[in-house]
Amino acid sequence: MYRIYLAADFDFGNHQRMIRTLLFLLSFLFLTEASAQFLVKGKVTDAETGDPIPFASVLLKGTTIGMNTDFEGNYSLSSQSLPDSILVSYIGYLTQSKALANTAEQTLNFQLRPSDFEMEAFVFESGENPAFDIIRKAVDRKKDFDKRSLNAYETKNYTKIEVDIDHVSEEFSQRKSVQKVTSVLDSIKQLTNDEGEKILPVFFSETLSKFYYRNNPELRKEIVEKSKVTGVGITDGSTTSQITGSVFQEYNFYKNWLNILEKDFVSPIADGWKAFYDYDLLDSVLVGQDSCYKLQVYPRREQDLAFSGTIWINKETYALKQVDLTIPKETNLNFVERIKIQQELVPTTAGPLIPSKSRILIKIGQVTPKTAGLLAKFYTSSDSVKLGEPEPTSFFNQAVELKPDFDQATDEFWRQNRQDPLSAEDLAVLQMVDTLKKIPIVRFYSEGLKFFATGYLKHGKIDVGPWPGFFNYNNVEGIRLGMGFRTNADFSKKWLLQGYLAYGFKDERFKYTASATRILDRAHWTTMSLTSQREIDQVGLEIASLEGNSIFLAASRFGTLRRPYITTNHRLNFQRELFKGLLFSADANVSQFDPLFDFYYLDKDTRDYRSRFETTEARFALRYGRDEIIIINDNERVSFGPSKWPIVQVNYARGLRWLGGDLTYDKLSFYLYQRLNMGMLGVSRYELDAGKVFGEVPYPILKNHLGNETLFYTSAAFNTMNFNEFASDQYVSLRYRHFFEGFLLNKIPAIKKLKWRAVANANVLFGSVQDKNISNVPNIDPEGNPLETFGRLDPTKPYVELGYGIENIFKFFRVDFFHRMTYLDSPEAKPFAVKISAQIIL
Repeated sequence: MYRIYLAADFDFGNHQRMIRTLLFLLSFLFLTEASAQFLVKGKVTDAETGDPIPFASVLLKGTTIGMNTDFEGNYSLSSQSLPDSILVSYIGYLTQSKALANTAEQTLNFQLRPSDFEMEAFVFESGENPAFDIIRKAVDRKKDFDKRSLNAYETKNYTKIEVDIDHVSEEFSQRKSVQKVTSVLDSIKQLTNDEGEKILPVFFSETLSKFYYRNNPELRKEIVEKSKVTGVGITDGSTTSQITGSVFQEYNFYKNWLNILEKDFVSPIADGWKAFYDYDLLDSVLVGQDSCYKLQVYPRREQDLAFSGTIWINKETYALKQVDLTIPKETNLNFVERIKIQQELVPTTAGPLIPSKSRILIKIGQVTPKTAGLLAKFYTSSDSVKLGEPEPTSFFNQAVELKPDFDQATDEFWRQNRQDPLSAEDLAVLQMVDTLKKIPIVRFYSEGLKFFATGYLKHGKIDVGPWPGFFNYNNVEGIRLGMGFRTNADFSKKWLLQGYLAYGFKDERFKYTASATRILDRAHWTTMSLTSQREIDQVGLEIASLEGNSIFLAASRFGTLRRPYITTNHRLNFQRELFKGLLFSADANVSQFDPLFDFYYLDKDTRDYRSRFETTEARFALRYGRDEIIIINDNERVSFGPSKWPIVQVNYARGLRWLGGDLTYDKLSFYLYQRLNMGMLGVSRYELDAGKVFGEVPYPILKNHLGNETLFYTSAAFNTMNFNEFASDQYVSLRYRHFFEGFLLNKIPAIKKLKWRAVANANVLFGSVQDKNISNVPNIDPEGNPLETFGRLDPTKPYVELGYGIENIFKFFRVDFFHRMTYLDSPEAKPFAVKISAQIIL
């Protein structure tokens, strides 16, 4: 309060001075009152996930004062007058308002709930949609801002991943095993969403790394400097740390297609944008220092693999400034209720854009009403961008490299080096995960799940398994029991020892496998291994050729075995990655073939019929995958497959009689595999296989083409061909598979709700056998009994089968129908076959 005292003795001059003083004081009071500031700040988050909502509109109601939240969802508004409420809105969420208190500074946080509201398209009576011209100019300038146009760059990245169990059903929570968990966690602060549902964190990781990119050839590498991983079932952070960094969390909207969870989604600024998207020009806004167009994007067809949401495009340059895009649950995906990608881009000194911050959310729904859902959150922040000369290609040999002390860092180090501090929710998540993974019932189930998925159960420095080899039953062995082991990285990071022993109660034979592998160099993956094996096998169904087809292999080894034999192998193998993507291997292999069926071949030197033979082989192979991503899983090399370029492999084998073998021959083969993105038509995969056998050999040495008499579908076989139906000494085959991803069935109203997807197959085989390899196989044995031989293809007539089918039936099952188009005159030919399979696909 200001008080003004007037003198009683009046003087005109003093009066003038007094008036000026009074006016000055009144002006001061007025200005002081007028310049009073009210500050309102807070954070806007998603009510279901707790994640920040960037770019949301915050407005002091009844004024023009407002702003958009930053990438962390924060806002701060000041005003000289205090309105009665504040309003927060964002597309795809319910608008929310809160009353303001009469205080100079206050904090108001908002949790917005997703809305089912969908914006209707504007109808333009004449002229073109004004958003189209903006998109057209943005597409025309893609090359100016696509980071792939840079020769090379590197960034310093911070990546954070959290996985939670959510949407816990009442039935699920009432299970005794679940109640044992919740009783332990009751003492910890429970994490809930805005609707009061509990969220149960099961995994949390942080990674500090350097990310390197080079063009021509396009290569990526991440060096993990520090990583902290905690989670249920996580016993060794080395493997997990390789897949939780930036190399697996990269999303570039300047590509036409973005691969997310093995599905290809079309970008809103793809070259063919008009065939997939509609757009609305919503506003012209200021983002930072840039004036931007704000556009709403949404798919033309709701079940297409496309995004809906908002993008911001710079008015001056037509570069992407921000994106906030969602893949809604109406999209033809399984289990996925929602995928959300938020990204903030900044220009480099050369012009192309680098994402400075990215946030990805993947929400997996309940598989059944009695289970729970899953929520995965990924956050990546990049800074310290450097442009320069690219590193040599040898630098990129290993896609992800761990520093020796990657898992050794104090809490103080993390506090000082995180690009963004952990929130109170993050700290609560860490505490809950650390407690959860120590609960005995949780450890029991997590170890059981790993055992089922990998086939091995870890017990200290030894892994016991594989469980599919514990029990078999067939007509040769009867009941077969087996047990095996392998050492893990806790035993040694230089040695891998494996063993397996089985016994058949009908044939009364032991079978075994024993191997020792020495890892000589992890950077240029170099190993030397020695293996000795005695096992029962089948002609054309050898274990070595069916690795990776475990279900088909298991089905083929139960029941009646086709042309079984005992094989004894001793193998010395060397392999080395010569440079990025090129793997060289060399083998020396001694093998013995002892048939358990009526088999003879003519030895031209002795003119005798023999039933068994031995081979000594020298083998060499080259395998090249230009953009294949490889990680080192403990003591194994694991491929995540190629993204664009094909996988090529060339094999050569030489049969050596002078080293103890009974046969001299040469075998040469070529293999090519590629995944093709066909845009809106779906995805194709093809395998080209060609080979030739030089020399005179018995037919088990030839290429015995893999048939399929089981009920189960496999892409490795000809599904209307019988086992051992055809063999060739020179051949070329093409197996082509196409997945329409809902392209056809999405247009049928009654079918599209089921989310079924059409698939197609075409398998073609050309093959032949030289006369000398036909004449050495007798039709009768030495005692005059007829012998079963092998079938041959007409060199001028291909074997052709065509197939079509439906996948995603009840989200798990697939049914294929195959028609055999040629070689129908055989009495055992199957002109039509139905195959089923089960798969977990998104």
